[in-house]
This record gives sequence, C-alpha cells and structure tokens, in this order.
Amino acid sequence: MTFDVHGGAERTGRGRPRNPAIEIKIMEAALRLYGQVGWQGFNLDGVARGANVSKDALYRRWKSRESLLDATLRQRFDWIITIDTGNIRDDLLALAKRTFEVFAGTYGEVALQLRSDARRFPEVHAFAAPYREMMVLQGRRIVRRALDRGELPGKAKPGLILDMLIGGIINHIVSTPEKLRDNMLANSDSFVTTIVEIILQGIQNIS
Repeated sequence: MTFDVHGGAERTGRGRPRNPAIEIKIMEAALRLYGQVGWQGFNLDGVARGANVSKDALYRRWKSRESLLDATLRQRFDWIITIDTGNIRDDLLALAKRTFEVFAGTYGEVALQLRSDARRFPEVHAFAAPYREMMVLQGRRIVRRALDRGELPGKAKPGLILDMLIGGIINHIVSTPEKLRDNMLANSDSFVTTIVEIILQGIQNIS
C-alpha cells in the first residue's frame, strides 16, 4: 500500500485504505518538529510523539526521516505551481503574499531551517535541492509568461526579479526586531504591495 501525498491514500490489493487524516496529522507534526529542532534533532520517534500516533502507524508509511520530510515538503509547499492570474502584477502579488505568509507564519522556521540544513547535510541537500529547483523554476515561469505576453521589456531577468522579491521579503522578516514583529505582520499587505510596485517600476525603466 502506498500514499500519494497529492491525492491521499491509495488502496492496494488487500487490507484497508490508510486514513488520510492520520497522514496529515503526521505531516503537521513533522513540520512543527523540524521547524523547532532542525535536521540534527529531527527523528521519526519525535514526530510520532508530536502527532500522538503509534510508531508503527508512522513507520508503515515512511521508513526514514528523509522520506517523511521530503513528502511533507512537497505536499505543503507546492503552492507556487498554482499561481497564474494572467498578469504579472497580480502574479507577483500572489507570490509575494504567500512567501510572506510562509516565512512569517507558523512554519516559517521550516523554510529557514531547510536553507541552512541543505548546506550542512548531504542527505538533506539530496531531497531539498530538487524541491528548491522546482520552486525556482515555477517562480521564473511567472516572469517568462509575462515576457511572452509583452508585459515586461525583453531585457527583464527572471532570476533577478525573483531574487529582489523573495530576498527582500525574507530579509524584511528575519531582520525585523521582535518588538516590531506585530507591527510588521499588521502591515504585511502594504509591504508586499510596495515591493512589487517598486520592482515593476524599476523593470519598466530598463533601457
């Protein structure tokens, strides 16, 4: 019996189908634990305790911490694939808002831990690199679609645009002092709108 992280439980020739609710519960616990302790402290026993499920229930689904975290990331963070509003401004706003939510929200520490651990641990890099490449590719496709529609000048660089947008948002979140965090969160819509407008205005000035 296998589990399709995008479509729920799959039935094999015998036995009962797995309960998708348990899969989700385990994945949520995996994200919480990984965000708290990073790769060095991440293990299946800790996930089982956090999800309040038996070790057998977890080990029947995933045989290693690598396979669990890989499946969890792919299920929870493939949102960028769905961004395609038909115009670059709205696409970048959707990307900026979701990026802000991810890095400033409950699982922001997961994304930050992953960036660090992928450089330090080969086993993390092995499953994180394809995931990161997929995210980068989808982000650049947003810009390339705008180029194809003629919304941006031909000299616009997809990689540079994404670096300015994503990098600016992450830097804003991680560099904001804790005492100003509530204010930062309250003004997130204004911030992401402003950074998108600045980037688009700058691109149009490319000669």
